[in-house]
Amino acid sequence: MPAVAERLLTYDDAYRRIMETAAARPMPAEGAPLADLPGRVLAEDLHAPTDIPAAANSAMDGYCVRHADIAAATATAPAILPVAGHIDAGHPLPALPAGHAAYIATGGLLPEGADTVVKLEDTERLEAPERVVIRSAPPLGTYIRKRGKDMQAGALVLGQGQVLGPFEVGIVAALGRMGVQVRRRPRVALLTSGDELVMPFDDPQPWQVRNANSPLLAAAIRQAGGEPIDLGIVRDDPARAAAALERAADLGDLIITSGGISLGRRDPFTLALQTLAVEPLVHGVAIKPGKPLFFGFLKGKPLFSLPGNQASTAVTFQLFARPYLARLQGRRAPDLTTLVLPLGRPLDNRTGRDHFLRGSITTQAGTSSADPFPHQDSHLITSLSGAEILIRHPAASPHLDAGSPVTCFLLT
Repeated sequence: MPAVAERLLTYDDAYRRIMETAAARPMPAEGAPLADLPGRVLAEDLHAPTDIPAAANSAMDGYCVRHADIAAATATAPAILPVAGHIDAGHPLPALPAGHAAYIATGGLLPEGADTVVKLEDTERLEAPERVVIRSAPPLGTYIRKRGKDMQAGALVLGQGQVLGPFEVGIVAALGRMGVQVRRRPRVALLTSGDELVMPFDDPQPWQVRNANSPLLAAAIRQAGGEPIDLGIVRDDPARAAAALERAADLGDLIITSGGISLGRRDPFTLALQTLAVEPLVHGVAIKPGKPLFFGFLKGKPLFSLPGNQASTAVTFQLFARPYLARLQGRRAPDLTTLVLPLGRPLDNRTGRDHFLRGSITTQAGTSSADPFPHQDSHLITSLSGAEILIRHPAASPHLDAGSPVTCFLLT
């Protein structure tokens, strides 16, 4: 496997190469009940089985009338109509007699003959016998929800690739479905490496570091719709790393490793991938952080090897693994959302690589700007806290003035 420095690709070339391989690997469809739908990706088209609403109903609490009976109403000569009944949601009145009104609640079924609703605030109720006084006629058809206004029978309501949130779950239920076909969540086998790593609950020695990357990546995988399979820490032994990688390929739809992929003499994944004859589609990208990024296939399973510094791990996951997982799930819009904002402060980038800076969006006096965090070292895990965007500082622009337009990748 060639050294990283010999195979540096631009971010755009690396992204294209990696994402092109995802198209042929969609997750199979499976059924899921309503309670399990949030966050899942729809694998079928859903059409309205009937008109919804199935009949005209009231959009307001008030009185339903025949417009002809109130058209001439004025403040000095109001229409006074006897009340023929009371219509609450789920309690219909078959028909409204001419010259009458009926109380109707929001959502109440409009009776035959009624064609207008006068809201409650514009009426006066009289007792014994019950009558309603209307001093002004609204336009014909006021406050009536027509049949099929929300969905018409046969219309496409939700399509394949739609990510299902709480609102879409409500729509599924409104269609009369107790469950739908969704893409199976990708199983992501997760490995991290390093003789220096200990568990989060351990009290580390000065030469040791708590393993933060595995929990970080597991959380990011879940947020991206995957199911992490944490296979633990691989020590700096290439033979053990190779065995762990083969097990990961047997268990996961996708493999993600963290650390051990650079040019260090004991980097286990670099040596293990050579032993396993894994050909790199990408190894080395002209970005900061994340230069050593590796992507290839082991036993037909896509494999991301991310650099081990915490910020490098997080940034390369967001830039490459997250949109790859979105494609495996067939998401309609798999790429990170980007927007162009003015830069909040001047920046220098003389690395010869595109720099992706963690930052936030600040809005003052109605104008938003992209503000990089002050500390961007790849080993500083605190530099990730509160990050809303990754700000792309191209290698081709060594200096950017404040106010320069920059492309920002949304992390939320």
